[in-house]
Amino acid sequence: MKYDALFEPIRIGNLTLKNRFVMAPMAVHMTNDGSITPEEIAYYERRAQGGAAMLICGSICIKPDGDFGGQAYIDNDERIADLRELTDAVHKHDCYVFAQIHHSGRATNIRTSGYQPVAPSYFEPETYSVFKAEYDKPRVLTTQEVEDYVEYYAQAVRRAKEAGFDGVELHCAHGYLICAFMSPLTNKRTDKYGGSFPARMRFVTEIINRSRELVGDDYPITCRIVGDELRAGGIDMTLSVEIAIYLESLGVAALSVSAGMYPYIRTVPNMYHKRGINLYLADNVREAVNVPVISAGQLNRPDVQLEALQKGKADIIAIGRVLLADPDYPNKLKEGKIDEITYCIACNKGCHDRTAGERYVKCTMNVQTGRETKPEYKITPCEKAKKVMVVGGGPSGLEAAIVLKQRGHNVALYEAGTDLGGRLTLAAVPPYKRGYGEAREQLINNANALGVEIHLNSPVTAELIKSEKPEVLVVATGTTPIIPPIPGLDQDFVVTADDVLSGKVEVKDGQKIVIIGGGAVGAETAHYIMDTKDCFVDIIEMLDGIGIDMPQDARICLLEHYGTFEKLTQHLSTKVKEVCGNTVVAEKDGKDVELTDVDMVIVAVGSKANTTLADSVKDLVKEVYVTGDADHPKDLVKAIRQGYEAALRI
Repeated sequence: MKYDALFEPIRIGNLTLKNRFVMAPMAVHMTNDGSITPEEIAYYERRAQGGAAMLICGSICIKPDGDFGGQAYIDNDERIADLRELTDAVHKHDCYVFAQIHHSGRATNIRTSGYQPVAPSYFEPETYSVFKAEYDKPRVLTTQEVEDYVEYYAQAVRRAKEAGFDGVELHCAHGYLICAFMSPLTNKRTDKYGGSFPARMRFVTEIINRSRELVGDDYPITCRIVGDELRAGGIDMTLSVEIAIYLESLGVAALSVSAGMYPYIRTVPNMYHKRGINLYLADNVREAVNVPVISAGQLNRPDVQLEALQKGKADIIAIGRVLLADPDYPNKLKEGKIDEITYCIACNKGCHDRTAGERYVKCTMNVQTGRETKPEYKITPCEKAKKVMVVGGGPSGLEAAIVLKQRGHNVALYEAGTDLGGRLTLAAVPPYKRGYGEAREQLINNANALGVEIHLNSPVTAELIKSEKPEVLVVATGTTPIIPPIPGLDQDFVVTADDVLSGKVEVKDGQKIVIIGGGAVGAETAHYIMDTKDCFVDIIEMLDGIGIDMPQDARICLLEHYGTFEKLTQHLSTKVKEVCGNTVVAEKDGKDVELTDVDMVIVAVGSKANTTLADSVKDLVKEVYVTGDADHPKDLVKAIRQGYEAALRI
């Protein structure tokens, strides 16, 4: 088979992995008190069932003051019994399991951990953390406290072994506590733990040496390191190799190579990054060491994974988000069921950009992720097959149709347009947004494979409903753009972002464009225009930033690209008053701003639910479910979930 190399065994220390797939460590945020929950155990067991050789349970915290929110703790012996339940569950499925031993250091705050962050040295706090919470100024650890933290780490390693973990991974990357000691950017200490390279490495050296005293020489200890912090003055590729060689000399069994420093986005690559973005960093380390090198960073397609092994850039492939989208990915690939794989699209909307109120891990493409213990989310056969009409072929409508068909209902999907996909089709148009197109194709392929009856160019009317006589109606008619009550927006040269992204309206070279609204849609429309046309573009946004409603990592990437566009101007904290002829009049700080000789105004201030059909046919069908944006505008994660949930209730 083409992918046989991915299923060749390999050793980490005294362990033989059955294939080259390891679940990358990811924080799942399934606890409020540091305890391992039944939900977290079920989540990991489900991934073990799918054929991965080893799971690395991410961000198990050595001490409550290192918690960036919802992390499991390994801070005392009372945790061992619960952690043993997790390891026992994984071991039932011929799968190894490692604990990633972690402390966030400065990358937390008082509001999430309840403690002031700690760090080796003061480092200017970033404006936002990965969860968009403001950082607090860290407290610098004393020499005695550093020695105490060595013991905290070592005892955590001991507890991991006693809990049945087959090994541990020390988290030495991304600016977290151990990494902060290693980096010359974040370690400015003058005691024995700072200054020269050996001094900056003293902290991790003492952790490993003390751990060895507690667990012996045979217990596998691995390290996740950063191949490049991507910050001036930080760990670069040269220093990363020096760190790798040094850690190998301490007896680590493997090295996992990642990139970046929080809140920098390369810690979790997104659609803006090419697949295998960090392979060159893994390759750089692999050339210098003899222990296995694990590579992580959007290795989310079989060909990319295979190439990484064949070209010697990595020995082991870390797949985190891949297993969120499809826990059975390794087994499906091994069995040649490639067409059945649900792929990660690198949107980062459920796995990384979690809101404070809903932090537990989720996946756009797999509604069951994070809900493994909830029977109400299992797809079960229906008690009685019903005739169901799904109106709207966007993501929510497609998901509803797919699940309805899986349950055994008679499903017909009606789409007023010429093609399926809804807002996914438009979302995939701006640069670096291919993932949304991939999501669209996966949903369409799944619907076709199941035999969902699809009608294109078929607007649904009361007459059609009366004719077809469905028992159930699922309304997924999406949204319509909002046109704010601004004088002058009724002119012919005023269009919507949807008009531009769909190709209904053509933007031409040399035009002067004004975009009203700098949220995700307006910001990405501007990027699309600047990437494809030679235009002057002004974005007017009432808030004090562009793309504030975007995932943080994607927003950082977008703004980096904005910095390359000389003809793009951002007007922040600015309100449009009117469009008078070809002049857009706005107000900033109480003063008028006039943009003259405008060729096109693009309105991108949001959308509203399209409730026309739902309101008009509610008396025609006994069972009516309104889902997705037709209920109210929402992100893709929630839109797909709502379609899934609607299908389970029918």
